[in-house]
Amino acid sequence: MQRIFLISTSPEEYARQGVNFEFPVPDACPNPECLIPIPPKKHGFYERNCLDFTYRGRILIRRYYCPYCGKTISYLPSFCLPYYQYSLAVINLVITNQINSNMSYAQILRQFREHYSDLHMGMQHIEFYLLRFLMNLHAIQIGLRQFLPDIAFPDFGLDIKRGAKKILHIVKDGFGQIHTFSQRFFEQCKRSFLSPLQNILA
Repeated sequence: MQRIFLISTSPEEYARQGVNFEFPVPDACPNPECLIPIPPKKHGFYERNCLDFTYRGRILIRRYYCPYCGKTISYLPSFCLPYYQYSLAVINLVITNQINSNMSYAQILRQFREHYSDLHMGMQHIEFYLLRFLMNLHAIQIGLRQFLPDIAFPDFGLDIKRGAKKILHIVKDGFGQIHTFSQRFFEQCKRSFLSPLQNILA
């Protein structure tokens, strides 16, 4: 299983510290079917890609192992999303540029080529991230209701782009930054806000 922990360190600095980074230490097994109040054992690391504005390379992910239930727990820094190579900041820029600023795919791609050419962002990435966000809006709203029950949420049936824009404003006003929202959503819903739709509805 995976968990996301909040981190203010940049991907570049996180990668530089490597095994010396002060990783979170769970005081109990986070598996809801276990929850044994004894710290899981360290279980090494694995590497994964991270493509960010200031860093592009491999980073270490700390793993723990619960000897009681047999589950392995991986701790991802909050600048990452499970199964995505591009950092959350990069993905968020694509989504907000299109929805909040109404930039076309071509304009977003031109922005990346001019300012972040080493990222090698392609049109297919831009389309994928935007469509995944729009497809998950209903599931995202369900998650947000658990944190912000008194907020008026949009009706996506009338204008999905307008509803998406409101959701982005709710996230910004309610959580301050996308990393906080992403981490809390993952903890509450046990999946990323950009997980495939069939997994969210399963």
